[in-house]
Amino acid sequence: MIKVLFLLSSLLFTAFAQEYPSLYLRLAKPLYTSIDSLKKLSEIQELNATCTLYVAHANATLDFARELNASDTIAAKSYLVKLRKLQKEYDYTLHQVHERIEKSINEEDYEKFLELTNCDLDGLLQSRALLDASMEFYEKNKKKKQSKFLDAQAEIIRLIQEYQTEFVNESFKESFDSSKKTNKKQKVYLDAKKVDNSIFIYAYNTNAYTITMHVDVLVKNLSYAKQNNSNITLAPNSSSEIIHFNITNASNYSYSMNYRWILGSQNASHDNTYVYRLPFATGTAHRVSQGFNGKTTHFGHSQYAVDFAMDVGTQIHAARDGRVAKTKSDSNINGIGREFSKYGNFVTIEHNDGTFATYYHLKQHGVAVKVGESIKQGTLLGYSGNTGYSSGPHLHFAVFQLDGGARTQTLPFTFASAQGLINNPQAGSYYQAK
Repeated sequence: MIKVLFLLSSLLFTAFAQEYPSLYLRLAKPLYTSIDSLKKLSEIQELNATCTLYVAHANATLDFARELNASDTIAAKSYLVKLRKLQKEYDYTLHQVHERIEKSINEEDYEKFLELTNCDLDGLLQSRALLDASMEFYEKNKKKKQSKFLDAQAEIIRLIQEYQTEFVNESFKESFDSSKKTNKKQKVYLDAKKVDNSIFIYAYNTNAYTITMHVDVLVKNLSYAKQNNSNITLAPNSSSEIIHFNITNASNYSYSMNYRWILGSQNASHDNTYVYRLPFATGTAHRVSQGFNGKTTHFGHSQYAVDFAMDVGTQIHAARDGRVAKTKSDSNINGIGREFSKYGNFVTIEHNDGTFATYYHLKQHGVAVKVGESIKQGTLLGYSGNTGYSSGPHLHFAVFQLDGGARTQTLPFTFASAQGLINNPQAGSYYQAK
């Protein structure tokens, strides 16, 4: 605590040696910029007392800071104490606002809901559950009146979901018809064989991982003798007859097929009893920078992902036995924005229960395994990095499976650690691999 105070005091003195606004921006901006919004919210009867008291305390703390002499150590420490108290009071006030937002949703009071959410408060709707409920309520009612703040939240969610789609939830669309030759260069393709008065359609998967595909068919002068074109699962490097046509008019028949496919099996069933190894070297510990239901990107598809902060070049080990499904290691590009997601290096492992694990943001040339290789828990997979959609060096780890045949979804899981079993990794906590 003494070290923290000393550090903050140093920042304080540096700021005051220049001019007051730098301190204002660096240490207290979220607390002071909320004053106007909370004044407005104080007009709501249920929030009047809480908001009015906070505004008074925030103004008093601001006045104290304006009179503060940078060389007065005692006064500087006193100011830091006031800021900590103000932060606690702000958190309580924001909690009260969130309770009123939840109440307005439950009571279907859209006007009150807009009044509560149309304000510039740091941390507003920070709870993922409340954000989801708020966006659902807004989507249902926004034709009555729109909100710039909630429209902005919707756009952020859309961009993150697009990033998640590019990252793991990638699907492919292709076509095939009676006038085309089979394109065997495609990872998944269809082929036709004519035998007497019959046409047999085969699906081929040349990937090193299981896929699920769906085929839409239009025919002319053909009848079905066999049809299996809905959510077809194909094992790695395998093929299967999916459709058998009988020709009803040999001189004038045709077929046209659009098909889509995605990594994963529709029959996957996660073994919830499995205990995963922490994905780094035995005896080492790393901090969780974002856990399940994280505020930044861990929702929707990535709800159960975990980020571990670690230096570039840290060894990454397999959390579970499996087979290497996909890898990427040629990128040295990173940035904050969905446009950078395609540059992330990774290793994706398929497990024997049909689920997958992904190890993302690896360093350039930092993959140590090959596609199709069988690996054991603890195998060295590669080295961490800072590639793709990333604001700093870390490892993104997640377990996922196909959900309903069209999308993938992350799954909750349990880690073994030196501290015991971990089924909900907490942001800020350090966990040691055993």
